[in-house]
Amino acid sequence: MNQKYVAIFLAAIMLMSIAPFFFSGDANDSNTSEEVTGLEDAPGFEIIDGTHFDAEINSIAEGLTISPQGVSNAAYIDYSKVYGTPLQAFAPNITDLYSVYNTLIIKRYSAYDDEGFAFEAHVLSPEVINFQYIGAGTYNGYQLLSRGGELFNVIGTPTLLGTSSSLESVIDVSSGMSNSSTEYDEILGYVVPGAEYQMLSSEDLIAEQHYLEFRNMEDGNYTKTEIFLNPLEGTISTIAGFEANSTERGLLYDTTIEDDGRIVTVVVTSNESNFFNLAMEQYW
Repeated sequence: MNQKYVAIFLAAIMLMSIAPFFFSGDANDSNTSEEVTGLEDAPGFEIIDGTHFDAEINSIAEGLTISPQGVSNAAYIDYSKVYGTPLQAFAPNITDLYSVYNTLIIKRYSAYDDEGFAFEAHVLSPEVINFQYIGAGTYNGYQLLSRGGELFNVIGTPTLLGTSSSLESVIDVSSGMSNSSTEYDEILGYVVPGAEYQMLSSEDLIAEQHYLEFRNMEDGNYTKTEIFLNPLEGTISTIAGFEANSTERGLLYDTTIEDDGRIVTVVVTSNESNFFNLAMEQYW
């Protein structure tokens, strides 16, 4: 598996679409008792020598602090908050979340660029070593664990997954040897923290930069927020067209245009029974 195809593979799973490439199965299936074994006997992270990775990834903004410059796409999802809600449509089933490590992924951040860099960061629960690996040397004190082909793990909170070169780049950022991604600081300044599902991209089809989130308002309603940095005129026209007849689809629009059109924020709200219409509202 060469680096190009590893990048494509990781890019596909990082998008976390309704039909994720990395996972498969029925999102309503939460039975894991027969699929996962040995958790009670699995050793903890302490069996892996060297430095363990340590960073906060409670949002896409925090994930970017461990990502090198040049990221073109990033995504974040808190699986611990989406199950049992309509947001579960964006997640694999519980069994498949166990399949990567034979322990549960509860948070997932991912980032890639157009030059072959790609990685994911996973918060695991419980934090145990319950998967097959081969020790593949160290980088700056961190053990690289081969998962086959060109995919490797670096153990920690979060645990990293990616090619060796990509993980080395992340370690360099975390260690202060290179700069983190700051390309999205402006658009992220308009983001309200706390969304369970977040995506960010440099998107030349609709805007210079594009942020998307879904959020459980915990009052029976759900919101989809999209923020556009320097949106194209066609994007603004498309949004206006959707907003004009939004009530017919059971959606409530709140569109804000700031800085002479440089920033456009669209917040769309629906109740749980109308979540499908909310999820399918796209401006391209």
